[in-house]
Amino acid sequence: MSINILLTGGRAPATYYFARLLKQQGHTLFMAESLPKHLCMHSNLFERSYRVCAPNENQHTYIQDLIKIVQDHNIDLLIPTCEEVFHIAAGYEPLSQFCRPFCEPLEKINTFHHKGLFIQTLIRNYDGYIKIPYTIVIDTNQMKSKTAIAKIFEANTIHLDETYVCKPAYSRFGTEVVFKKGHELIDFLSTQKTIWVVQEKIEGKQLCTYAIADKGQMKCYSAYQTNDTVGLGATIYFEPYNNRKLEEFVKCYIEKNEYTGQIAFDLIETKQGEVYPIECNPRTTSGICMFPLTKHNEKKDHYIVGTEKTMVGLAMLQTLFSKNLVKQIYKMIKAKDIIWNREDPKVFFDQISSFLYLLKESKKRKISSYQMSTLDIEWNGELGDK
Repeated sequence: MSINILLTGGRAPATYYFARLLKQQGHTLFMAESLPKHLCMHSNLFERSYRVCAPNENQHTYIQDLIKIVQDHNIDLLIPTCEEVFHIAAGYEPLSQFCRPFCEPLEKINTFHHKGLFIQTLIRNYDGYIKIPYTIVIDTNQMKSKTAIAKIFEANTIHLDETYVCKPAYSRFGTEVVFKKGHELIDFLSTQKTIWVVQEKIEGKQLCTYAIADKGQMKCYSAYQTNDTVGLGATIYFEPYNNRKLEEFVKCYIEKNEYTGQIAFDLIETKQGEVYPIECNPRTTSGICMFPLTKHNEKKDHYIVGTEKTMVGLAMLQTLFSKNLVKQIYKMIKAKDIIWNREDPKVFFDQISSFLYLLKESKKRKISSYQMSTLDIEWNGELGDK
């Protein structure tokens, strides 16, 4: 059955691929985006693309902008894809009076987004599937002195001569991750002003999973290894990774939490085959790009598994100079570009203009292009409207 769908987050390649999948199912699509230039702005997949208020500027106005679009076009389903999901989750109640927001309310979704709270959801529930990395949370807003931090470390058996992973409880793309010894972390954390997660450093393969769920039932699942990346966090080549125990863990996690929406996990698999979930992203990730662009017939008690080899083609070109040339060319020949669409060619060129816009703005603000890409939509645990 065809429905009207409003997507947000038109800046992301994964969002564009998601739109291609939805169009294949026969749905009518609309886009709402706060950036003036973005990947999907001229795409013919959408009946209309709207510029809306940046949620970080005024969350209430942003929600009202979405409600107007929903009312004007009889939107049935609202699918957030990027960091704006948390602002939409905050406006879940007013939005749900006019359409179905495909996410959890903020109080619940925060449990998965907060890197420390997420680890707590794993305790005593999934012993047959995964291992839990040793993790502590330190709020440096309240714990500023080196002596106080040292006492916390001692009480939680953080060894001063061992290396740990340290990252903000609310962060993205791995841009703020640091690797430091325990004694170095005491000095580092004493200068910070946010909530930090200190975690044991696990060696092994970095894996990512992605799933779509509805009322505790997994509808779609994919997994891939993070071999080709831009920076620490953004994968640009996606090849299916098969691990039955990992797949069962994701399914079990969704069921136990009666989860609705999109959910992705970053994990590490050791040489011994043990899998450690590191963090969770309750939004669209590039795992969506592994589902084939065909008509999918939904079956009750059955879910779709992503089997496509895909890539962000332009981004993969940079690996030709940093990795084995022949091997990378061979990989690129086997994979489909998630952006190139001969029936929608403007998007391929808009990826360049939108990137140049982010680059220009990031230089002006003296931040990285990754930070600029989420500056107007990111949510870091703030309560109340802006």
